[in-house]
Amino acid sequence: MFDRYYAPLCRFAEFWLRDRASAEEVVLDVYTHVWQHAAELRITVSVRAYLFRAVRNRALNRLRDDRFSYIPFEELGEVFASPESLQIETDEITQLVAEAVSQLPGRCRDIFLKSRSEQLSNAEIAAEMHISVKTVEAQMSKALRRLRSLLHKE
Repeated sequence: MFDRYYAPLCRFAEFWLRDRASAEEVVLDVYTHVWQHAAELRITVSVRAYLFRAVRNRALNRLRDDRFSYIPFEELGEVFASPESLQIETDEITQLVAEAVSQLPGRCRDIFLKSRSEQLSNAEIAAEMHISVKTVEAQMSKALRRLRSLLHKE
């Protein structure tokens, strides 16, 4: 079984993984699993079909796992950024948002700030400003749309 399917399974795994060494490792993992669990396996399809399916599944699992664990060397600096650089970025973002909020029309800006800074509910804002809750909702929607647009330009 090993001699008959090893080379085709490696080519098949390499198609998915684009790396010969990883492909061989996946195929050997499948063979090892079959060998260790031979007594328990209930193969209902041909051995060939079972092996190809098992290799495909292992290759896809490898790709999924690698996607979450691999960080290119060039990006490591970004991952381990200093607290100072993170604070600078936070300050820059805060400044951009403050500038965008200042560009909102008066009533729209007031409602947005009451909602986000003072953390008032729409009903509380409506009562305080003597307007309907629907007006507050419409103004918040307008503010968020406008901020999205302004910040997207930045």
